[in-house]
Amino acid sequence: MKKYIIGLVASLAVTLPSCDSINDVNPTGYYSEDVAYASVENLDLTVKNFYGMLHQIADIETGNALNAVTDGATDLLKGSWFNVDGGIFNKMFFLDNQITVTGGDFRSNWGGMYNYIRLFNQFLWDYERGMIKLPEDQVIVRVAEARFLRALCYQELIQRHGGVILRLVDGGVDDDHKNDKARSTEAQSWDFVIKEYTEIANILPKEWPSADLGRITKGAVLGMKARASLYAERWDDAVSAASELFDLNKYSLQSGLTLAQYEQIFTNPESAELILPVFYQVGKKQHSWNTWVGPVSDARLATNSELGVGMTPTEEYVSQFDIKVGDNWESFSWDNLGKYGNKPFDNRDPRFYYTVLYPGCTWKGRTIELWDGGADEGMQYTGLPVNDNVHKSTTGYMIRKFLTTKTYNYTNTLSDQLWPELRLAEIYLIRSEAYARLNEWGKAYNDLNEIRTRVGLPQKSIKSSWNEYLADLAKERICELGLEGHRYFDLVRWGKVVETLNGQRVHGIHTTKNADGTLKYEVIQADNEDRKFPAKYAICPIPYSEIQNNPLCDQNDLWK
Repeated sequence: MKKYIIGLVASLAVTLPSCDSINDVNPTGYYSEDVAYASVENLDLTVKNFYGMLHQIADIETGNALNAVTDGATDLLKGSWFNVDGGIFNKMFFLDNQITVTGGDFRSNWGGMYNYIRLFNQFLWDYERGMIKLPEDQVIVRVAEARFLRALCYQELIQRHGGVILRLVDGGVDDDHKNDKARSTEAQSWDFVIKEYTEIANILPKEWPSADLGRITKGAVLGMKARASLYAERWDDAVSAASELFDLNKYSLQSGLTLAQYEQIFTNPESAELILPVFYQVGKKQHSWNTWVGPVSDARLATNSELGVGMTPTEEYVSQFDIKVGDNWESFSWDNLGKYGNKPFDNRDPRFYYTVLYPGCTWKGRTIELWDGGADEGMQYTGLPVNDNVHKSTTGYMIRKFLTTKTYNYTNTLSDQLWPELRLAEIYLIRSEAYARLNEWGKAYNDLNEIRTRVGLPQKSIKSSWNEYLADLAKERICELGLEGHRYFDLVRWGKVVETLNGQRVHGIHTTKNADGTLKYEVIQADNEDRKFPAKYAICPIPYSEIQNNPLCDQNDLWK
């Protein structure tokens, strides 16, 4: 089995990376369109180059600078250092007016997505004018892959900016050199994206040969259509796309209650739960997730260096994972510590153990010592420059999700964990939410409970109001999809982002070890001041350069 490890775009013309095999990801040369379209094999290498777009939206890779981990802009994660208050998400929350029209918005992906859109448009224009003289049944599938990736670029832009400039192939390549073009409305933008997914769903195969594992399938198109329809508030379309995906009978939820079983979703490239995985490979296409968020004790053992712990889970995140007391599952509360026998981390929701490294847990054959004087000792967040590049947790926890247990050296051998851009659990939650919006509460809870049942949690009773249902849904999406880039956009589309983030502080725990070896816990504030998140932060401004260069492009109202 070979994984379809995607290429890197280094040119905006249609180019052919010179590769020895499907696993090569770094192009060693570029050739003319005549060569790129000379055979189906060459065409595949050209299309492979386009898949670099998926790397650009994968938090597991962009997290190497701690400036694009989407959940870092929410209540789930706390930045430990990286310029302290002056750095990225800390700066957004603690310094006034750090997101501006002229200064840009570090959450925006405007330039990167439009670079890829221009690349895709050039390829599609070559196809439209008959330059790809190969068997049509082979070409049309590769064209559909490019159309999917272009639609996904627009989807990423709409989620952040609202209506976008639809630069398309229409008698020529409509790229950013044709500056004078107005934004479409948000509804029109979603119309285009959903229409593209609808048209190509029956072109792409249900599955590819094993050598092409990771290429876009019909299931990926239907799943992304379901996500787009949910964001566009087209509930019937979301239900229909999700149901059509289920009808493929290709995907299934990972079963089993142990950490090792649940972990298979994120470590087994052939997991039946993965719909659109993004693959990496040591020595070819790597990322630095372990380097930036792993335990500092890992780095000390491997290199005697201070690395890791750049972002850590908050107590707001950790407390979402239920605890079993006797035969009953309950919401966790530190007020009930005595009821738990002073063992707050025993008998938690099975997903907790894959998500969080906590005081006293086992990691790589040793104990994580997140207590005063321990090897993984934390620190109180101060916001002061003296704490910059101090690799200690400010919440008393560390991230476990996506960390690899493989050996790497923090220099040329890094992490190669896959990124689950789309998986079946999300589809259940998408359809559940769409059903709830249609007031079909029984169906909504059937899907919601599928996710709970597979990890051994009891089914939620059916509620028949949106607010009651949303409390159940939000908790499930946090526990199941946390760190996968959904929480921020969930809060925005539910209209909850300002009340959740503005004027609030996140928390953690401070752990000390008693003389008898037992642990003592204290809930602490992990912020040193209230967070700032005004209403306009819920949408990204259109970049100033676009407004200056394109007189027909309007700014979002909240940013005028």
